[in-house]
Amino acid sequence: LGRLRPLPEPQVRELGAADWAEAWKSGYQVLRIGRRVRIVPSWIPYEPAPGEVTVMLDPGMAFGTGLHPTTQLCLQALEELIAPGMRVLDVGTGSGILSIAAAKLGAAEVLAVDIEAVAVRTACENVALNGVDGLVRVEQGSVDDCDRGRYDLVLANILAEINARLAPDLARHTAQGGWLVASGILDTRAHVVERAFAIAGLAVVRRWQSEDWLAL
Repeated sequence: LGRLRPLPEPQVRELGAADWAEAWKSGYQVLRIGRRVRIVPSWIPYEPAPGEVTVMLDPGMAFGTGLHPTTQLCLQALEELIAPGMRVLDVGTGSGILSIAAAKLGAAEVLAVDIEAVAVRTACENVALNGVDGLVRVEQGSVDDCDRGRYDLVLANILAEINARLAPDLARHTAQGGWLVASGILDTRAHVVERAFAIAGLAVVRRWQSEDWLAL
């Protein structure tokens, strides 16, 4: 790791026995992302202010706590781009955080897909926790295994190389005049994604950046 980033010498210490399945929760607080979105851990009481959109979340073993820059970039993009009545596809939904936010921001229909069974199970639980199970459908799979239709907004918070590989399928599922928000992209790998998107007929027109992570 020291060859990639300037890091100090590692320090090693022993940790005693603990219930680490629960102990990790102690560091979490309510996250304020964008103008309106608030990520609220399910174990923290919270009274939203007028106009706030709250996403109750227990990520478990799935990706999508709201802490990672890529998730935050997607939430910012989602808040800016979504319009009431949109159909949304969330590829690699993880905890379901983006799908739930989309539903609460006005989407008429959301399809959340993930190839991992644990993510599908966690997303279903979080969707139910937020009371949006009438708007959000969670399925195991991806965009390269079948035709899932066309969507006004497609979210793909996955790795750069996977975004590049799935570029034709992501383009195929994006409606004419719709938006694709791709994230999980290190700035040093953006060229790989942009090249694949160009070949698939997608134009990069917006960028969001936090530290060395990008959303396109």
